[in-house]
Amino acid sequence: MSSTDAPTVPSRQARRKAATRAGILRAADALFAERGYAETAIEDIAEAADVAVRTIYTHFPSKAAILLDHFDDWLDAFVAAFSARPPDEPICAAVRAASRAADGRCPGGDSWQAMGGALPIVEDLVAGSPDIAGHVLQRWMRAQERIAADAAARGSWPAGSVEPRARAVAAFTAWIAAVSEIRSGSPDVDPGIDVLARVTSGEL
Repeated sequence: MSSTDAPTVPSRQARRKAATRAGILRAADALFAERGYAETAIEDIAEAADVAVRTIYTHFPSKAAILLDHFDDWLDAFVAAFSARPPDEPICAAVRAASRAADGRCPGGDSWQAMGGALPIVEDLVAGSPDIAGHVLQRWMRAQERIAADAAARGSWPAGSVEPRARAVAAFTAWIAAVSEIRSGSPDVDPGIDVLARVTSGEL
C-alpha cells in the first residue's frame, strides 16, 4: 500500500472538535426530552455540555440546528442519493430509491422513524416553534438548488428547460406530503420510511 492509499487519520484537533459536537448533541437531546424544546435555552445546553455558549455557536448556528441535526444528515444523504439516480428517471422512482438509500446512510439511524418519535419535526412544522419550521424550509430550499443544478448538469434537456427545477420541487413535494400523512395520525399510515414510498407510488 502506498502512502497515498493509507487511510486518513483525523488530527487531534478534529477528534476534539467532533467530541465536543457530540457532547453538545447528547446534552441537548437529554434536555429536550426532559424539559421540551421551548423550555430549553442555549445556556442550559452549554451548562449541561460543560462548554461555553460561544462554543455551541461555533458548531451550530441556532438551537433549531441542534434539534434538527439528524434531519440535516438525512437531507444531505437524500440529496446525494437522489443525485446518483439517472437524471431522466421517473420522479417517483427516484424519490423512493433516494429516500430508502438516505435512511440507510443516516448516522442517526432510521430518521423517518425518528420523525414520529425522537424528532418532533412533524408536529413542529405546523404548531411548533417557527425557528424549527424555518430551519427545515431553508435547508430544503438549498437542497432543491443542489438537486436542480445536478439535474441540469447531467440531463439532456435544452438550456432554459424547467425540468431540472421541476424535479427538485417534486422531490420536496413528495417529502412534505409524507410528513403531512404522518401528522394525520391515520391508522393506515406507518410512521416509518415506507411512508414516502407509499406517497410517491400513489397509495396515499
